Amino acid sequence: MEKDTFFETVAREIGLLPRLEGTVHINIGLLGKFMPNYLFAPDSTLPVIPRRDDAADDAFLFAQGPTGGLGKVRFHDWRASFDTCAHLPNVALLREQVDVFAELLASATPDAAQQKDIDFAFGVGQLFANVPYAQLILEEARLSGVDEALIDEIFGVLVRDFNTHAVELHGRSATTAEQARFAMRMVRRPVHDPARYDQIWKDHVLALNGAYQMAP
Repeated sequence: MEKDTFFETVAREIGLLPRLEGTVHINIGLLGKFMPNYLFAPDSTLPVIPRRDDAADDAFLFAQGPTGGLGKVRFHDWRASFDTCAHLPNVALLREQVDVFAELLASATPDAAQQKDIDFAFGVGQLFANVPYAQLILEEARLSGVDEALIDEIFGVLVRDFNTHAVELHGRSATTAEQARFAMRMVRRPVHDPARYDQIWKDHVLALNGAYQMAP
């Protein structure tokens, strides 16, 4: 006999956060609504939100209401987090890539037809997604005291990811010649330090071998 029934779980959880999940294309499309304010209209008057890891009842998490007005959401300046680690080579490279991306959006702005083109919009959205992702990594690294060598190694991966999406955008059929030139200008070769890579593998990856144990 089935001990745990599936429908009992569905009835309990269908109204929770999983209902907000969608396909990657839908989520990237929604993310794009934040892009103008995030990249070009930072708000310095916003309060600094402290770290929240206390044992508190966050009732809002499960009662967020309908989504809407994403284009009106304001943000701190994303550049501030990058500035704190500007001395790290791969962080600096990603910052250069993002600056070119912002220049593309400002100087070779996608037209209405391109914005409705799913493949093109998805390509632009994937490039943008790297920026807040990188910002969150830098903010958490500062709070957690993460080793700078590890930060720069992570950003080496992000630089390569950005390269991938830039080259893909270059090849999209809807991409104009001017936008294609911007896309190739985004490409950067990440800085690779073999000794650092080996040390990070030893200290942060191999050290986890055998650390996880199943509950008895």
